[in-house]
Amino acid sequence: MENDVRTQCIMSMYEIYPLSRKLVFDTFDKKKYDITRTQQIIMLSLSVCGTLTMSQLASKINTSNEQATRAVAQLVDRGFIVRMQNPKNRRVINIKLTEEAQVFFNKMINEILDDLISKFADISDEEMERLSHSLEQVSSVLKKVMK
Repeated sequence: MENDVRTQCIMSMYEIYPLSRKLVFDTFDKKKYDITRTQQIIMLSLSVCGTLTMSQLASKINTSNEQATRAVAQLVDRGFIVRMQNPKNRRVINIKLTEEAQVFFNKMINEILDDLISKFADISDEEMERLSHSLEQVSSVLKKVMK
């Protein structure tokens, strides 16, 4: 396969990224939920992954350890995250969502999903099927690239 196709795919990702980010984050009302976007991304990562170390979290959300630590500290203060010593290495701190955070996060996600679903209301079922299939393929390829 030619590098032209690879370049075209990469350029398409650059075009899609800000559009998808805007679509998702424009539905998120910081004032209503009183958490920052970084905190929202942290909560999403922990809801998907369960327990992470601080280094794993920083890498996953593509930020510095310092910024992740500050955002996590605020979530700890709110009772949304618990810190635990790693039993295999006491210098490593594991973090996970509390039950209170899970309830809060599920409520927030359901409200955001309702909002996003309404934005797709005028898109036909056939278009949504094609989009779903395409996104599954994109996700699969990106996971291979990230290994």
